[in-house]
Amino acid sequence: MRELKGLKVEKIALHGYGIAHSANRTIFVPYTVPGDVVDIHLTEQRKDIAFGSVTRYVSRPDFTIKPSCDAFGPKAQCGGCDWLMTPYAKQLEWKQELIHGVFDTVIDPHLIQPIVPSPQETGYRNKAFFPVSSRKGRLIFGMYQSWTHSVVPHRACQIQMPIFDVIAQRIIMLAQKAGTQAYQEDSHGGNLRQIGFRSNSDGSQIVVVLVTKSSKLPFTQLLVKHLNTEFPQITGIVQNIQRRRTNVILGDEDKLLFGKPWITEDIRGLKFQVHYKSFLQVNSGTMDLIGKRLALILGSGKRVIDAYSGIGSIGLGLAAACKQLTLIEENPQAVEDARLNAEANKITNVSFYTGRTEIELGKLAHVRSGDKARFESIIVDPPRAGLDPEVIKAIAQANLNQVIYLSCNPMTLARDIKLLSAKGYQVKSLQPFDMFPQTWHIETLVELVKE
Repeated sequence: MRELKGLKVEKIALHGYGIAHSANRTIFVPYTVPGDVVDIHLTEQRKDIAFGSVTRYVSRPDFTIKPSCDAFGPKAQCGGCDWLMTPYAKQLEWKQELIHGVFDTVIDPHLIQPIVPSPQETGYRNKAFFPVSSRKGRLIFGMYQSWTHSVVPHRACQIQMPIFDVIAQRIIMLAQKAGTQAYQEDSHGGNLRQIGFRSNSDGSQIVVVLVTKSSKLPFTQLLVKHLNTEFPQITGIVQNIQRRRTNVILGDEDKLLFGKPWITEDIRGLKFQVHYKSFLQVNSGTMDLIGKRLALILGSGKRVIDAYSGIGSIGLGLAAACKQLTLIEENPQAVEDARLNAEANKITNVSFYTGRTEIELGKLAHVRSGDKARFESIIVDPPRAGLDPEVIKAIAQANLNQVIYLSCNPMTLARDIKLLSAKGYQVKSLQPFDMFPQTWHIETLVELVKE
Protein backbone atom coordinates (compact mmCIF):
# COMPACT_ATOMS: atom_id res chain seq x y z
CA MET A 1 0.00 0.00 0.00
CA ARG A 2 1.57 3.27 -1.11
CA GLU A 3 -1.33 5.62 -0.22
CA LEU A 4 -2.25 6.33 3.40
CA LYS A 5 -5.19 8.49 4.44
CA GLY A 6 -5.98 10.41 7.60
CA LEU A 7 -2.56 10.17 9.25
CA LYS A 8 -2.08 12.42 12.28
CA VAL A 9 1.30 14.06 12.66
CA GLU A 10 2.45 13.76 16.27
CA LYS A 11 5.79 15.56 16.61
CA ILE A 12 8.72 17.22 14.84
CA ALA A 13 11.93 15.38 13.98
CA LEU A 14 15.40 16.43 12.89
CA HIS A 15 15.64 17.47 9.23
CA GLY A 16 12.28 19.23 9.60
CA TYR A 17 10.10 16.16 9.16
CA GLY A 18 6.78 15.63 10.88
CA ILE A 19 6.39 12.18 12.45
CA ALA A 20 3.31 9.98 12.09
CA HIS A 21 2.73 6.28 12.73
CA SER A 22 0.92 3.56 10.81
CA ALA A 23 1.01 -0.22 11.21
CA ASN A 24 3.80 -0.08 13.81
CA ARG A 25 5.96 1.94 11.46
CA THR A 26 7.30 5.48 11.90
CA ILE A 27 6.60 7.69 8.90
CA PHE A 28 8.52 10.90 8.20
CA VAL A 29 6.60 13.54 6.22
CA PRO A 30 8.07 16.92 5.16
CA TYR A 31 6.01 20.13 5.19
CA THR A 32 3.92 18.94 8.12
CA VAL A 33 3.54 20.06 11.75
CA PRO A 34 2.23 18.41 14.93
CA GLY A 35 -1.57 18.33 14.73
CA ASP A 36 -1.77 18.01 10.95
CA VAL A 37 -4.07 15.32 9.57
CA VAL A 38 -2.87 14.36 6.09
CA ASP A 39 -3.23 11.96 3.21
CA ILE A 40 0.18 10.89 1.92
CA HIS A 41 1.91 8.97 -0.83
CA LEU A 42 4.75 6.77 0.41
CA THR A 43 7.97 7.65 -1.40
CA GLU A 44 10.31 5.24 0.38
CA GLN A 45 9.71 2.21 2.60
CA ARG A 46 12.08 0.37 4.89
CA LYS A 47 11.58 -2.25 7.57
CA ASP A 48 10.56 0.01 10.47
CA ILE A 49 10.30 3.45 8.88
CA ALA A 50 8.96 5.11 5.75
CA PHE A 51 8.94 8.50 4.07
CA GLY A 52 5.91 10.13 2.53
CA SER A 53 4.75 13.16 0.57
CA VAL A 54 1.53 15.01 1.37
CA THR A 55 -1.20 14.64 -1.24
CA ARG A 56 -3.85 16.44 0.84
CA TYR A 57 -4.07 18.33 4.10
CA VAL A 58 -7.27 17.05 5.69
CA SER A 59 -6.97 19.54 8.55
CA ARG A 60 -4.32 21.80 10.03
CA PRO A 61 -3.88 23.21 13.57
CA ASP A 62 -4.94 26.80 14.24
CA PHE A 63 -1.39 28.11 14.68
CA THR A 64 -0.38 27.44 11.06
CA ILE A 65 -0.12 30.37 8.65
CA LYS A 66 -0.16 30.74 4.87
CA PRO A 67 3.38 30.28 3.48
CA SER A 68 4.81 33.46 1.99
CA CYS A 69 6.45 31.67 -0.97
CA ASP A 70 4.76 29.83 -3.87
CA ALA A 71 7.72 27.45 -4.16
CA PHE A 72 7.25 26.16 -0.60
CA GLY A 73 5.34 22.96 0.17
CA PRO A 74 4.74 19.44 -1.12
CA LYS A 75 3.84 20.51 -4.67
CA ALA A 76 7.04 22.37 -5.66
CA GLN A 77 9.22 20.93 -2.84
CA CYS A 78 11.78 23.73 -2.78
CA GLY A 79 14.65 22.62 -0.55
CA GLY A 80 15.35 26.05 0.91
CA CYS A 81 12.89 26.17 3.83
CA ASP A 82 11.14 23.73 6.17
CA TRP A 83 8.72 25.76 8.29
CA LEU A 84 7.31 28.74 6.38
CA MET A 85 3.82 27.60 7.47
CA THR A 86 4.71 28.18 11.12
CA PRO A 87 5.02 31.38 13.22
CA TYR A 88 8.56 32.09 14.33
CA ALA A 89 7.83 31.65 18.05
CA LYS A 90 6.60 28.11 17.34
CA GLN A 91 9.73 27.35 15.32
CA LEU A 92 11.86 28.30 18.34
CA GLU A 93 9.80 25.98 20.56
CA TRP A 94 10.43 23.09 18.19
CA LYS A 95 14.16 23.79 17.96
CA GLN A 96 14.38 23.77 21.74
CA GLU A 97 12.57 20.41 21.77
CA LEU A 98 14.96 19.02 19.14
CA ILE A 99 17.98 20.13 21.16
CA HIS A 100 16.64 18.46 24.29
CA GLY A 101 15.83 15.35 22.27
CA VAL A 102 19.45 15.06 21.16
CA PHE A 103 21.27 16.10 24.34
CA ASP A 104 19.13 15.13 27.35
CA THR A 105 20.70 11.67 27.43
CA VAL A 106 24.21 13.06 26.82
CA ILE A 107 24.46 15.86 29.41
CA ASP A 108 22.52 17.21 32.38
CA PRO A 109 19.38 18.78 30.79
CA HIS A 110 19.65 21.71 33.22
CA LEU A 111 22.79 22.81 31.39
CA ILE A 112 20.80 23.46 28.19
CA GLN A 113 19.91 27.15 27.88
CA PRO A 114 16.87 28.61 26.02
CA ILE A 115 17.53 29.14 22.32
CA VAL A 116 18.56 32.65 21.29
CA PRO A 117 16.34 33.97 18.46
CA SER A 118 17.73 35.41 15.23
CA PRO A 119 17.50 39.21 14.94
CA GLN A 120 15.98 38.62 11.49
CA GLU A 121 13.31 36.02 10.72
CA THR A 122 13.60 36.42 6.93
CA GLY A 123 16.08 37.85 4.42
CA TYR A 124 19.06 37.05 6.63
CA ARG A 125 21.37 35.07 4.34
CA ASN A 126 24.33 37.17 3.17
CA LYS A 127 25.51 34.51 0.71
CA ALA A 128 23.59 32.49 -1.87
CA PHE A 129 24.08 30.41 -5.01
CA PHE A 130 21.13 29.87 -7.34
CA PRO A 131 21.37 26.98 -9.85
CA VAL A 132 20.36 27.82 -13.43
CA SER A 133 18.27 25.61 -15.68
CA SER A 134 15.86 25.95 -18.58
CA ARG A 135 12.16 25.32 -19.01
CA LYS A 136 10.28 25.49 -22.31
CA GLY A 137 13.24 27.19 -23.94
CA ARG A 138 13.57 29.87 -21.24
CA LEU A 139 16.31 30.23 -18.64
CA ILE A 140 15.24 29.91 -15.02
CA PHE A 141 17.00 30.10 -11.66
CA GLY A 142 15.93 29.08 -8.19
CA MET A 143 16.66 26.46 -5.54
CA TYR A 144 17.07 22.73 -5.85
CA GLN A 145 14.05 20.58 -5.12
CA SER A 146 14.54 18.58 -1.93
CA TRP A 147 16.90 15.60 -2.43
CA THR A 148 17.21 16.30 -6.18
CA HIS A 149 19.02 18.58 -8.62
CA SER A 150 15.80 19.71 -10.25
CA VAL A 151 15.60 23.52 -10.13
CA VAL A 152 12.51 25.06 -8.52
CA PRO A 153 12.03 28.71 -9.58
CA HIS A 154 10.68 31.26 -7.11
CA ARG A 155 9.52 34.86 -7.13
CA ALA A 156 11.22 36.02 -3.94
CA CYS A 157 13.17 33.69 -1.66
CA GLN A 158 12.27 34.38 1.95
CA ILE A 159 15.62 33.56 3.54
CA GLN A 160 18.05 35.29 1.14
CA MET A 161 18.64 39.04 0.93
CA PRO A 162 15.79 40.27 -1.34
CA ILE A 163 18.17 42.12 -3.67
CA PHE A 164 19.72 38.80 -4.74
CA ASP A 165 16.54 37.78 -6.58
CA VAL A 166 16.27 41.16 -8.29
CA ILE A 167 19.84 41.01 -9.60
CA ALA A 168 19.56 37.34 -10.58
CA GLN A 169 16.41 38.04 -12.58
CA ARG A 170 18.21 40.80 -14.49
CA ILE A 171 21.16 38.48 -15.22
CA ILE A 172 18.79 35.82 -16.53
CA MET A 173 17.13 38.35 -18.87
CA LEU A 174 20.50 39.45 -20.26
CA ALA A 175 21.72 35.85 -20.63
CA GLN A 176 18.51 34.84 -22.40
CA LYS A 177 18.85 37.75 -24.82
CA ALA A 178 22.46 36.78 -25.55
CA GLY A 179 21.47 33.16 -26.31
CA THR A 180 23.36 31.72 -23.34
CA GLN A 181 22.52 28.08 -22.60
CA ALA A 182 21.94 26.70 -19.13
CA TYR A 183 24.26 23.94 -18.00
CA GLN A 184 22.79 20.43 -18.30
CA GLU A 185 24.05 17.91 -15.76
CA ASP A 186 22.98 14.80 -17.65
CA SER A 187 24.78 15.68 -20.91
CA HIS A 188 27.44 18.05 -19.51
CA GLY A 189 26.21 20.52 -22.12
CA GLY A 190 25.37 24.21 -21.92
CA ASN A 191 27.38 26.78 -20.00
CA LEU A 192 25.76 28.89 -17.24
CA ARG A 193 25.66 26.77 -14.06
CA GLN A 194 25.00 29.05 -11.08
CA ILE A 195 24.45 32.69 -10.11
CA GLY A 196 26.02 33.52 -6.76
CA PHE A 197 26.16 36.42 -4.33
CA ARG A 198 28.23 37.51 -1.35
CA SER A 199 27.08 40.62 0.54
CA ASN A 200 28.09 42.49 3.65
CA SER A 201 25.46 42.73 6.39
CA ASP A 202 23.93 46.05 5.34
CA GLY A 203 23.83 45.22 1.63
CA SER A 204 26.08 48.14 0.65
CA GLN A 205 28.67 45.84 -0.99
CA ILE A 206 27.75 42.86 -3.16
CA VAL A 207 29.95 40.54 -5.20
CA VAL A 208 28.13 38.78 -8.07
CA VAL A 209 29.45 35.41 -9.25
CA LEU A 210 28.62 33.66 -12.53
CA VAL A 211 29.65 30.01 -12.48
CA THR A 212 30.16 28.64 -15.99
CA LYS A 213 31.44 25.45 -17.59
CA SER A 214 33.50 27.32 -20.17
CA SER A 215 35.66 30.42 -19.92
CA LYS A 216 33.72 31.86 -22.86
CA LEU A 217 30.72 33.98 -21.86
CA PRO A 218 29.76 36.28 -24.74
CA PHE A 219 27.57 38.82 -22.89
CA THR A 220 30.01 39.82 -20.12
CA GLN A 221 30.61 43.39 -21.34
CA LEU A 222 26.88 44.04 -21.64
CA LEU A 223 26.35 42.40 -18.25
CA VAL A 224 28.90 44.59 -16.50
CA LYS A 225 27.50 47.73 -18.12
CA HIS A 226 23.89 47.04 -17.11
CA LEU A 227 24.62 45.79 -13.60
CA ASN A 228 26.89 48.74 -12.81
CA THR A 229 24.24 51.18 -13.97
CA GLU A 230 21.27 49.54 -12.26
CA PHE A 231 22.86 48.27 -9.04
CA PRO A 232 25.50 50.63 -7.62
CA GLN A 233 25.92 48.40 -4.56
CA ILE A 234 27.63 45.79 -6.75
CA THR A 235 31.35 46.18 -6.02
CA GLY A 236 32.59 43.10 -7.89
CA ILE A 237 31.57 40.73 -10.69
CA VAL A 238 33.43 37.43 -11.02
CA GLN A 239 33.21 34.61 -13.55
CA ASN A 240 34.14 31.33 -11.92
CA ILE A 241 34.87 28.44 -14.28
CA GLN A 242 33.90 24.96 -13.14
CA ARG A 243 34.83 22.67 -16.03
CA ARG A 244 34.38 19.37 -14.21
CA ARG A 245 31.33 17.14 -14.22
CA THR A 246 30.69 17.49 -10.50
CA ASN A 247 28.24 18.70 -7.86
CA VAL A 248 30.91 20.99 -6.41
CA ILE A 249 29.70 24.50 -7.23
CA LEU A 250 32.96 26.41 -7.65
CA GLY A 251 35.95 25.64 -9.82
CA ASP A 252 39.58 26.70 -9.42
CA GLU A 253 39.61 29.31 -12.22
CA ASP A 254 38.42 32.89 -11.84
CA LYS A 255 38.03 35.81 -14.22
CA LEU A 256 37.47 39.17 -12.55
CA LEU A 257 35.04 41.03 -14.80
CA PHE A 258 34.67 44.10 -12.61
CA GLY A 259 35.78 45.55 -9.28
CA LYS A 260 37.09 43.21 -6.59
CA PRO A 261 36.22 39.63 -5.57
CA TRP A 262 35.69 40.47 -1.90
CA ILE A 263 33.56 42.62 0.39
CA THR A 264 34.41 44.42 3.62
CA GLU A 265 32.39 43.43 6.69
CA ASP A 266 32.19 44.93 10.17
CA ILE A 267 32.48 42.19 12.81
CA ARG A 268 32.36 43.28 16.44
CA GLY A 269 34.15 46.55 15.81
CA LEU A 270 36.74 45.18 13.38
CA LYS A 271 36.97 45.46 9.59
CA PHE A 272 37.26 42.17 7.72
CA GLN A 273 38.04 41.54 4.07
CA VAL A 274 35.91 38.57 3.00
CA HIS A 275 36.65 36.87 -0.33
CA TYR A 276 33.59 35.47 -2.07
CA LYS A 277 35.01 31.94 -1.63
CA SER A 278 35.81 32.35 2.06
CA PHE A 279 33.61 30.90 4.77
CA LEU A 280 31.60 33.36 6.83
CA GLN A 281 28.43 32.57 8.77
CA VAL A 282 25.44 33.47 6.61
CA ASN A 283 23.45 35.20 9.38
CA SER A 284 25.47 38.21 10.50
CA GLY A 285 23.04 39.20 13.26
CA THR A 286 23.08 35.82 14.99
CA MET A 287 26.84 35.53 14.57
CA ASP A 288 27.25 38.83 16.41
CA LEU A 289 25.24 37.40 19.33
CA ILE A 290 27.41 34.26 19.28
CA GLY A 291 30.54 36.42 19.32
CA LYS A 292 29.37 38.22 22.45
CA ARG A 293 28.61 34.92 24.16
CA LEU A 294 32.02 33.57 23.14
CA ALA A 295 33.76 36.58 24.68
CA LEU A 296 31.85 36.06 27.93
CA ILE A 297 32.73 32.35 28.12
CA LEU A 298 36.38 32.80 27.14
CA GLY A 299 37.25 35.53 29.61
CA SER A 300 40.59 37.31 29.31
CA GLY A 301 44.32 36.79 29.62
CA LYS A 302 44.46 33.30 28.13
CA ARG A 303 46.56 31.67 25.41
CA VAL A 304 43.94 30.59 22.90
CA ILE A 305 43.82 28.39 19.80
CA ASP A 306 41.14 29.10 17.17
CA ALA A 307 40.87 25.93 15.06
CA TYR A 308 39.09 25.84 11.68
CA SER A 309 39.65 29.58 11.90
CA GLY A 310 38.89 30.58 8.29
CA ILE A 311 39.51 34.29 7.76
CA GLY A 312 39.74 34.82 11.53
CA SER A 313 36.20 36.16 11.97
CA ILE A 314 35.87 34.47 15.39
CA GLY A 315 39.42 34.47 16.76
CA LEU A 316 40.51 37.95 15.68
CA GLY A 317 37.36 39.39 17.21
CA LEU A 318 38.53 37.99 20.57
CA ALA A 319 42.22 38.83 20.21
CA ALA A 320 42.08 41.94 22.41
CA ALA A 321 41.10 39.78 25.38
CA CYS A 322 43.71 37.07 24.67
CA LYS A 323 47.29 36.92 25.92
CA GLN A 324 48.23 35.03 22.77
CA LEU A 325 46.05 33.86 19.85
CA THR A 326 46.92 31.05 17.41
CA LEU A 327 44.84 30.43 14.28
CA ILE A 328 44.78 27.04 12.52
CA GLU A 329 43.23 26.80 9.05
CA GLU A 330 43.60 24.36 6.15
CA ASN A 331 42.71 26.76 3.31
CA PRO A 332 45.79 28.84 2.32
CA GLN A 333 43.63 31.63 0.83
CA ALA A 334 41.69 31.94 4.08
CA VAL A 335 44.94 32.07 6.06
CA GLU A 336 46.21 34.86 3.83
CA ASP A 337 42.93 36.74 4.33
CA ALA A 338 43.29 36.27 8.09
CA ARG A 339 46.82 37.72 7.99
CA LEU A 340 45.57 40.74 6.04
CA ASN A 341 42.67 41.19 8.47
CA ALA A 342 45.03 41.04 11.46
CA GLU A 343 47.31 43.65 9.88
CA ALA A 344 44.39 45.92 8.92
CA ASN A 345 43.10 45.86 12.50
CA LYS A 346 46.60 46.21 14.06
CA ILE A 347 46.37 42.86 15.86
CA THR A 348 49.87 41.70 16.78
CA ASN A 349 49.35 38.96 19.40
CA VAL A 350 48.43 36.35 16.78
CA SER A 351 50.22 33.56 14.90
CA PHE A 352 49.05 31.51 11.93
CA TYR A 353 49.32 27.81 11.07
CA THR A 354 48.27 26.43 7.69
CA GLY A 355 47.22 22.78 7.60
CA ARG A 356 44.73 20.22 8.83
CA THR A 357 43.63 20.86 12.40
CA GLU A 358 44.50 17.39 13.68
CA ILE A 359 48.07 17.71 12.33
CA GLU A 360 48.82 21.30 13.34
CA LEU A 361 47.18 20.93 16.74
CA GLY A 362 49.20 17.78 17.32
CA LYS A 363 52.43 19.71 16.58
CA LEU A 364 51.44 22.50 18.95
CA ALA A 365 50.49 20.02 21.67
CA HIS A 366 53.88 18.30 21.33
CA VAL A 367 55.86 21.55 21.44
CA ARG A 368 53.96 23.07 24.34
CA SER A 369 53.44 19.99 26.53
CA GLY A 370 54.81 20.73 29.98
CA ASP A 371 55.58 24.31 28.98
CA LYS A 372 54.51 27.00 31.43
CA ALA A 373 53.36 29.00 28.41
CA ARG A 374 51.09 26.23 27.19
CA PHE A 375 47.72 26.94 25.66
CA GLU A 376 44.72 27.09 27.98
CA SER A 377 41.69 27.27 25.68
CA ILE A 378 40.65 26.16 22.21
CA ILE A 379 37.74 27.32 20.05
CA VAL A 380 36.58 24.86 17.38
CA ASP A 381 34.04 25.55 14.62
CA PRO A 382 34.31 22.42 12.43
CA PRO A 383 32.30 21.41 9.34
CA ARG A 384 29.06 19.43 9.73
CA ALA A 385 31.02 16.18 10.03
CA GLY A 386 32.36 17.38 13.40
CA LEU A 387 35.78 16.75 14.90
CA ASP A 388 38.18 14.13 13.61
CA PRO A 389 39.07 11.70 16.44
CA GLU A 390 42.70 12.82 16.06
CA VAL A 391 41.65 16.37 16.92
CA ILE A 392 40.04 15.17 20.15
CA LYS A 393 43.17 13.17 20.91
CA ALA A 394 45.35 16.25 20.31
CA ILE A 395 43.13 18.41 22.54
CA ALA A 396 43.57 15.92 25.38
CA GLN A 397 47.34 15.66 24.78
CA ALA A 398 47.68 19.45 24.90
CA ASN A 399 45.98 19.31 28.31
CA LEU A 400 43.78 22.27 27.38
CA ASN A 401 41.60 23.45 30.25
CA GLN A 402 38.72 24.77 28.16
CA VAL A 403 37.09 23.67 24.89
CA ILE A 404 34.55 26.00 23.26
CA TYR A 405 32.73 24.16 20.47
CA LEU A 406 30.50 25.87 17.89
CA SER A 407 28.50 23.36 15.87
CA CYS A 408 25.93 23.41 13.07
CA ASN A 409 25.12 19.70 13.50
CA PRO A 410 23.58 18.55 16.82
CA MET A 411 24.18 14.86 16.08
CA THR A 412 27.93 15.09 15.47
CA LEU A 413 28.21 17.50 18.40
CA ALA A 414 26.55 14.95 20.71
CA ARG A 415 28.98 12.29 19.46
CA ASP A 416 31.99 14.55 20.07
CA ILE A 417 30.79 15.53 23.55
CA LYS A 418 30.82 11.84 24.46
CA LEU A 419 34.34 11.45 23.06
CA LEU A 420 35.58 14.53 24.89
CA SER A 421 33.92 13.31 28.09
CA ALA A 422 35.94 10.11 27.80
CA LYS A 423 39.07 12.34 27.75
CA GLY A 424 38.07 14.08 30.98
CA TYR A 425 36.06 17.04 29.70
CA GLN A 426 32.64 17.93 31.09
CA VAL A 427 30.00 20.25 29.64
CA LYS A 428 29.60 23.47 31.59
CA SER A 429 26.92 25.04 29.39
CA LEU A 430 25.11 24.41 26.10
CA GLN A 431 23.58 27.41 24.32
CA PRO A 432 21.54 26.97 21.11
CA PHE A 433 21.24 29.86 18.65
CA ASP A 434 18.88 30.22 15.71
CA MET A 435 21.21 30.87 12.80
CA PHE A 436 18.72 29.59 10.20
CA PRO A 437 15.08 30.75 10.69
CA GLN A 438 12.42 29.00 8.58
CA THR A 439 14.54 25.84 8.60
CA TRP A 440 15.12 23.08 11.16
CA HIS A 441 18.87 23.80 11.39
CA ILE A 442 20.35 24.90 14.73
CA GLU A 443 23.70 26.39 15.74
CA THR A 444 24.94 25.28 19.17
CA LEU A 445 27.69 26.69 21.38
CA VAL A 446 29.09 24.42 24.09
CA GLU A 447 31.69 25.07 26.78
CA LEU A 448 33.58 22.07 28.14
CA VAL A 449 36.12 22.19 30.95
CA LYS A 450 38.80 19.76 32.07
CA GLU A 451 37.87 17.84 35.20
